[in-house]
Amino acid sequence: MNDDLVFEVFILVSKNKFAISAMKHDTSEKIYEYELLIENNLNEFDFEKLQKFLDNNILKLEKNLKQFIKQVTLILETEGFLNVQLSVKNNNNGKILTLEDLSYSLNEAKDQCEKTLENKKIIHMLINNFKINNNDYSKLPRDLICNNYSLDINFICLSINLVSKLENCLEKYQISINKIVSGQYVKSYFNNKDDFFKNTKKITEGCNPNEVEFYVKTSKNKGFFEKFFNFFS
Repeated sequence: MNDDLVFEVFILVSKNKFAISAMKHDTSEKIYEYELLIENNLNEFDFEKLQKFLDNNILKLEKNLKQFIKQVTLILETEGFLNVQLSVKNNNNGKILTLEDLSYSLNEAKDQCEKTLENKKIIHMLINNFKINNNDYSKLPRDLICNNYSLDINFICLSINLVSKLENCLEKYQISINKIVSGQYVKSYFNNKDDFFKNTKKITEGCNPNEVEFYVKTSKNKGFFEKFFNFFS
């Protein structure tokens, strides 16, 4: 995330509704929001209607913001998401379980998932359970001496072809996709309560400690699974 970011733009795409929302980065105050209900009997998104929706709203939003939009968070509600369950096991030889140990296991799991699934992009990586010394934990315990551990991981994946189509829709406006988020996951995590877009913003900011981000922030030199440092904050 850019530290100088003033606003964030979220676009929801589903079979029955398109919506766009802009919020101030620091306060989540709404700057602009518009939604369009659509009749759609297709099994997937209506890209022609989506393009018209973007044509009608991107320019309006940029005029409202008095600034060009460079990137957006795309929220998708689609049956096209694929959930893949995977477990990895490792010995820890009686040492305290560290972030480095977990990073190795998570990299291993991610590589295994990518090799198994062709033409799929990992959208979310969620740890459902930590089993340490044969005991289950919903969150990572601190400073625990560990002989062996396993991680039960859920990967939420999406077709690379679908991602490319969505990227092409936004390229017309010179906008890139910063992140894709599963709308079903957001609603499930918050039990469908409170404002949907604000909840999505919380997800992108790391409110779920068991979601793993796998981007690199080289300037901070915090390693591959940067998000894991939130476990100990």
